[in-house]
Amino acid sequence: MRTVSSFLLLFTLLQLLLNPIFSISDSDDPFPVRREVYGNGRIFDITHRITSDMPSYGSEEGLGQFLWLPNSMKNGSLANNSVMKLPTHTGTHIDAPGHVFDHYYDAGFDVDTLDLEVLNGPALLVDVPRDKNLTAEVMTSLHIPKGVKRVLFRTLNTDRRLMWKKKLDSSFVGFMKDGAQWLVDNTDIKLVGIDYLSIAAYDDLIPAHLVFLKSREIIVVEALKLDDIKPGIYTTFPTIRYIFQYSAQRSTRDMLEWNKAPHKGPNYERNAAYHFGKLRPGSCNVHKLNFLTCLSFHCYPLLYSSPMTNHNTSLFCPLLPLAAVLALVSVTSVAGVVSLSDLQKIMEEERNYMKKKVIDISHKYVPDLPAYGSNNGLGNFIKLETSIKLGDLSNYSVFKLATHSGTHVDAPRHFNQTLFESGYDVVSLHLPTLNGPVLVVDTPRDKNITADIMRSLNIPRGVKRVLFRTLNTDRRLMYRKEFDSSYAAFTSDGAEYLVQNTDIKLIGVDYLSDIIPVEGLNLDDAVPGVYGIHCLPLRLVHGDGSPTRCILFQ
Repeated sequence: MRTVSSFLLLFTLLQLLLNPIFSISDSDDPFPVRREVYGNGRIFDITHRITSDMPSYGSEEGLGQFLWLPNSMKNGSLANNSVMKLPTHTGTHIDAPGHVFDHYYDAGFDVDTLDLEVLNGPALLVDVPRDKNLTAEVMTSLHIPKGVKRVLFRTLNTDRRLMWKKKLDSSFVGFMKDGAQWLVDNTDIKLVGIDYLSIAAYDDLIPAHLVFLKSREIIVVEALKLDDIKPGIYTTFPTIRYIFQYSAQRSTRDMLEWNKAPHKGPNYERNAAYHFGKLRPGSCNVHKLNFLTCLSFHCYPLLYSSPMTNHNTSLFCPLLPLAAVLALVSVTSVAGVVSLSDLQKIMEEERNYMKKKVIDISHKYVPDLPAYGSNNGLGNFIKLETSIKLGDLSNYSVFKLATHSGTHVDAPRHFNQTLFESGYDVVSLHLPTLNGPVLVVDTPRDKNITADIMRSLNIPRGVKRVLFRTLNTDRRLMYRKEFDSSYAAFTSDGAEYLVQNTDIKLIGVDYLSDIIPVEGLNLDDAVPGVYGIHCLPLRLVHGDGSPTRCILFQ
């Protein structure tokens, strides 16, 4: 059990570690940077920030207060710990089949049953005629060819900036029932995205939802932020048990020279990923051989999207029930019609992507999930506000969670009152740090992570992200509702060694720790080695932490 003094020392060391992760200013007047664009304009976050003024169903005054601070450093607590209360259909989100079908709700078809293979892969962003809902006639005019599985529809909602108006506007553009039915009958689309709170137009609110969700094969993504994204072909990387993502190929670090070596390991992971990170459209052929050579050594499978096509772009939709979404600007754009050659490239990328293994390293949110300092677990955290059984049109839930529940990320304001008051929240997290190549290591099972242990792991310079699998995984501590203070974690000297002797910017562990920025990871099925990681928290304005969806790609 840690003493208060050692606890505070760990906080101090963590602050040193967090500086590069969260771009904390060294000035006397620090300020957070909340970005919408990364990678010199090639990466766009298309998830809406969660704010009190964003529109919400059933409210004329917007979402309202959604964060409370029961534990505050200003009032003597060791850290700032918030609690959030949100409808599951807040901001950028997805609908589960049980939203409109009660028998699916009873059978357990929730957001955790969504197909990751549908949520990830090539996608098409199209502009819809600005004066119309999505009818069968409009769908016909878009000429979306067979074979395209994911389409994001940008409508008049974006031009009218409806998601920036706190009052719900029932005149929003959406699918009419006949448009939804046309899509189901005449296309291969399995993921449908739109730029307001409902995929369905207000006049066909339930009928269109029923058409989309009846088969349980189509996933609906709502309230996407598509303001600055050009129509074109992208690659999607969504998922969620609660949220996440971004790709190593878009690292903003300078490209490192790739040198062939007689062994496999972190240097390969680093060099391949960063070499890829500097790729430009005009240099695809020049670097193609290098990439293929990297891949042939299995050093770091660059599985996100094919680097050899003109559609070397990515869209990340961490979905469930709230979504964090990233998009990378397309090298080419389309206006209405997709050519056969473009379609063939999309399909080739999809086939290549589907060969990759995806490991979900986020824990499911259940009442028995452990909560820090509690013997009773998480408890009941979600309840129905409206119910089809009681005569309502849909099942509509609200959840209440501590921001540091389950698999989650800590923001600087969690530990530091100055940064709390300056606004360093989860929205200010540096997404390129949270996503990219990662090394999973096993630590000695009978010890905490001390300086001696860190030294013995021989993690080379250049490795930026490391997940530490400890005795916590073997003991299955995250599956016990009683909080266990004997968990394995960093000691103060281990943390100091990491800060002083490595280039690590993202660290994760397999329990609810008092120091690691990414906590509560599910590493049961992740053997030691090099992977790609996608980890995106909710965009909680003023949040000191956030549940996050994390996945590994191998």
